Amino acid sequence: MAGTVDMNEIIDERAAWVSRRAFLDQDVYEQEQQRVFRRCWLFLGHESQLLKPRDFFTTYMGEESVIVNRDRHGQLRAFLNTCRHRGMRVCRADRGNTAAFTCPYHAWTYDSTGALTGVPKFEEAYYGDLNKADWGLHPVAQVDTYKGLIFGTFDPEAESLTEYLGDMAWYLDTILDRRAGGTELVCGVHKWIMKANWKVAADNNSGDWYHVYSAHGSIPKIIPLPPDMPPIFHDDEHRVQIAPHPGHAMVGLLADTPEDAVRGSMQSIRDYYISTLPEAIERLGPVRSRFLLIAGIVFPNFGWIPGSQTIRQYHPRGPEKMEVWSYCLVDKEAPEEIKEQMRRGYVRRFGPSGMFEQDDGENWSQVSASSRTSLARTLEFNYQMGLGHERVHPELHGEIGNADAELTHRSFYKRWAEEMGYESRVAT
Repeated sequence: MAGTVDMNEIIDERAAWVSRRAFLDQDVYEQEQQRVFRRCWLFLGHESQLLKPRDFFTTYMGEESVIVNRDRHGQLRAFLNTCRHRGMRVCRADRGNTAAFTCPYHAWTYDSTGALTGVPKFEEAYYGDLNKADWGLHPVAQVDTYKGLIFGTFDPEAESLTEYLGDMAWYLDTILDRRAGGTELVCGVHKWIMKANWKVAADNNSGDWYHVYSAHGSIPKIIPLPPDMPPIFHDDEHRVQIAPHPGHAMVGLLADTPEDAVRGSMQSIRDYYISTLPEAIERLGPVRSRFLLIAGIVFPNFGWIPGSQTIRQYHPRGPEKMEVWSYCLVDKEAPEEIKEQMRRGYVRRFGPSGMFEQDDGENWSQVSASSRTSLARTLEFNYQMGLGHERVHPELHGEIGNADAELTHRSFYKRWAEEMGYESRVAT
């Protein structure tokens, strides 16, 4: 790490402002890799990507390439995707099924448990004097699941995944547990590069309702809505920001009835959700069956936009670069024609060519472009909207703010500052 960052210069103790250096400096970026991405629980994928023993896919934890698989016994595992001999990636495929991973450089071979099983010329060149048990693939310290979602952390001492999610899980259940069959991914993974810091996207995804009127102002003019659906950006007292657990955040809607919380801009999709409401009400109860999660973030970089069937990651690729990975998440028990309509809606809205995505991408890239100059980088971003007006809600978990507020951003950046090593000075 190049140097320790003085967080007194980076963030206000209330997270009411954050220096632009947080989004530009190499020292900040490198410290994040050590203190955020090496210690937090990170989203890896979905169990529907690993249906059989020896299935695998590759992903990232921060900048680290990892293999996630089911071993020959069906156990979930994850390893650094780097050979222990000379560091070449042992897997260069996005996904597949294999009994072993063989390095293309010198052909060291590892089985599905990560154990080193094959070393060319083991007797002739090593004279049998290599303890293979010491040179297996480096494992991710902990791997766990929550209702189909796979997470991992490099920290062997990290709190459990359930503790890490906290009350955020209570809200995620409105998506993950509304039907007995749970969820699955369809249509693979969309991936694209953006010239912006990963936190710019994450703080937007945390619940930035304030931008939708201007950034997405043209969308309601071109998307036809069912006649019983309120305007897409309709604003009333039912829409709120929520900080349910340190760092995690969302904007959502608590409707008067479960029917009022039904999402989907296509009538057929709304009809599907209406038809499955009795099951959802039974599983979720009287409060969560009336709750609509609009957008949110699981700290640090796992985003949710359920109305468009979207979950995504913002993988860091440098202070001013990220790689967005986007997935389409649907109810596993939904009819195939409904899944296909959901997939099409996802692509139109938040895929790499989606209407909302284009609006956001332009703003995020220009945030970085306009901030990197010598004078502009000395300024701060302002996050004080609604500060001091937070409240509790009799039916919801966590701290509550108006939809037009920056409670979610402050929750995100307070947690970020704590993970960066300054928990003693950041107010809670």
